[in-house]
Order: sequence, then C-alpha cells, then structure tokens
Amino acid sequence: MKKFFLILFFVYIFSPCIYADKTKYVFLVVADGMSVSNEIALSNFLYGRDKMLSWNSFPVQTVMTTWSINSYTGTYDKNNFDDNKGYDTNVAGTIPYPYYKSDKAEQYFKNSIPTDLTASLTAMSTGQKIYNNTVCYDKATEKFIPNIVDKINKKKEFNTALITTNNFFYGAGAAFFAHNKSKNSYNEIAKEILSKTKPEIIAGINEIYEMNKFASSNGYYCLDVSEINEPQVFNLIDKKLFIKLRKYYVPQPIEYFTSESFEYQSSDENFSDVVLYSIKMLLEKKKPFFTLIEFTNIDRANSENDYNKMLGAVYDCNEIVKFICDLVQSNSTEMNFDNTILIVVSPCSSGMLRFNSFLAKGNLPRPNILFDKQTIIKADTNIDYKTKDNVNELVGCYCIGANSSLLKKHINKNGIIDNTDIYNFLSDIFIND
Repeated sequence: MKKFFLILFFVYIFSPCIYADKTKYVFLVVADGMSVSNEIALSNFLYGRDKMLSWNSFPVQTVMTTWSINSYTGTYDKNNFDDNKGYDTNVAGTIPYPYYKSDKAEQYFKNSIPTDLTASLTAMSTGQKIYNNTVCYDKATEKFIPNIVDKINKKKEFNTALITTNNFFYGAGAAFFAHNKSKNSYNEIAKEILSKTKPEIIAGINEIYEMNKFASSNGYYCLDVSEINEPQVFNLIDKKLFIKLRKYYVPQPIEYFTSESFEYQSSDENFSDVVLYSIKMLLEKKKPFFTLIEFTNIDRANSENDYNKMLGAVYDCNEIVKFICDLVQSNSTEMNFDNTILIVVSPCSSGMLRFNSFLAKGNLPRPNILFDKQTIIKADTNIDYKTKDNVNELVGCYCIGANSSLLKKHINKNGIIDNTDIYNFLSDIFIND
C-alpha cells in the first residue's frame, strides 16, 4: 500500500478543476450486517472503550431504520404508510442497543420479520421500500425501480465503481447496479452489471466462470488481483477494468496484543491494495466518481455467530475508512474534504450480539467446547448471540466531507433516518447539487 501512496503523492496537483463548485468524489462504504454492538466490540478490543473507531469522529452521525415491506404491520401502501408500523420506536427505542436495553425491545426484534440485505440496500439505492428477496423491483406495479446509479449514468457527469469483498453480483452490487425480480438470479444480475450499467471499475469475486468472457465482450479488461502491481497495468486508463479477487481473507485478532492487534493472512490479494489501486485509476481518468465499497464478511461472521471473525471483518472496514480519510487529507491527490464526501453505513444488523459484560482491551471470548460431537457447552458468558438471522434494530450511519451536512435535513425528530433517506441524500449530492 505504501508504494502506491508514494506514486499518488505527485499526481493531480495541477489537474484542471472544471467541477470545482460541486462534490466531485463520493465514497459510500457499506458494512453489511454491522450492528452498533459490533462496532462497540471492536472499539473495546482495540482501545478498551467504545466510540473510538475511525467513523466515530465524523461530524455527522445518526442511526437508521432498515425495515422492509415484509416487516410492516398491516397493509403497506407506499403512498400512505406509518413509519412506526415498520419500526416501532415506542417499543424498540430511538437509540440502539446497548445504549437502550429493554426486554420488550428484545422481544420485538426477535418477533418481527427482519429485512434481508438486498431489500435494505434497494431502499438505500432507490428511495423505495420493497419486499425481501427482490432487487429494485416493485411487486405491486411489477416494474423495476430506477436506482441512484441509473440516474448518475443518465447525467453522464460521474464515473462509477463497484468494489466488494464478495461476488460482484451479490448484495450492494445487485441493488445499486442492477434490477431483478429475484436476488438469486445471479447470471441475469451479473450480465446487467457488465453489459448495461457498466461501472468503470469492478473489483470483486466472480464465481460464474463464463462471466469472464462476457465481461471481455462488453469492453472490460479483465485482470487478476495479483497483476495490479505490474507497470503495464497503469497504461489502462482508457479501459473499463474488471479486477478479479479469488478470495477475501478476514484478518485474525491477536489476543493480548502489544503492537499489532490483527494478523493478515499472507496473500497477494490484499483488499486495501485493491481499493487503493481502484481509487488511483479513477483519479487518473480525470472525472468525478461514485465509488461503492462493500464489506460482506461482517454479515457472514454474525450469521455464523463467530465473534473473532466479526472483529476481523469490522477491523478491515475500519482500516479502509481510516486509509481513505488519510488519503483525502494528504494533499497528495486532488481530493480533499471540500470536494469529497465519505459515507459509512450498515444496511442491516445481523446476529443480535449482546453483552453480559464487556471484554477488556485485547481480550477475546473463550472458545465454546464441543461435547459428544453434538452438544456445545458455552465457555464464555460475557457475550451472547441471540440469532443467526438479521434483525430490524437501528444501525449506524456516519458522514464526513463536502455536503455532509445535507444528511442532517433527513434526520427526524427522534434523531433517526430511514434507509430510503440514503437515496434522498445521494440525490441531493448527484441530482440536485
């Protein structure tokens, strides 16, 4: 990463400022499945207290509801509905666990039908609530819903990029860059992204082998992540790039650490290098851009109730956010927080992590004991996961940089935004700026 940073240091200082009065660079970091309790867990592991992560210092901070139409109590009418029937603040509270703890709230989360990831991401990308298992699709009208990337592409002022730790046609890739009646129509979603939406850069895993050829036939230069250090790759400024990850490795926490708190598996597939390389290539194209960076392994770790893996996944997200902030403020590129905005948000909470007492700095929970090859004896009573599914509890949303104050107008009297407000906020930036 450091050598890339040095290359960037002398680039773009004298680039033309034709977009000087507008927000030029937009980063949306999506932390799938990250609950506020996940954030607190990592902060306590690293620092011994909460609210010490990179985004906890951002000037605009709020919490967000994530419910889908499946979660709604009663008959949902998109033109006339009661927010409280999607998320009941009277029962569930206006601040997230552990700052608000209530037996009624806990039962409410367990009993309500949770949003799925793609439904919440679609609300974020379109400004409309949908049913679970669909992607930018309105079941009532049987029509696809235009998303924010559709509108960005229509204006033709911004490049777009999709960077993810998972398959590029899952989750945020599907919800922001495609439309489908089913989130599981992976081939159709992948083809739409590659042939119609066509982000300038795609970086992610691809488990559909034939999509490599399809990407090439649609104008993408395909390269393995191990090739991004090769000098000739820097001559690809005029190409659309499809950077293929073979696997994403979650860093492992080190108990009772002294200097290094996490260990990265030795690999040529360092996700931070992928992010940095993608940003550099976008900057060299000399055009404003919208870059979506998605971390999917937080959700996966929570669904497995794997506390250590969750820490590693949140840590990697935190490190990338910290790196982007440092890069924007480094004076080594054209980016600064007068023309760049960084948003960090979780589309939904998963796992329902709860604390009986906080683990001390550098401490990890004792592993459970497998008894008789079937019965698990819980060894650590400090923490507990209540489910392996999503829950409709409030999640965090954080913002820094150009026009970040626009988010404040979407915060309601309870100090909450809805996931549809992410679309409204992005529209303020891209459409109304």
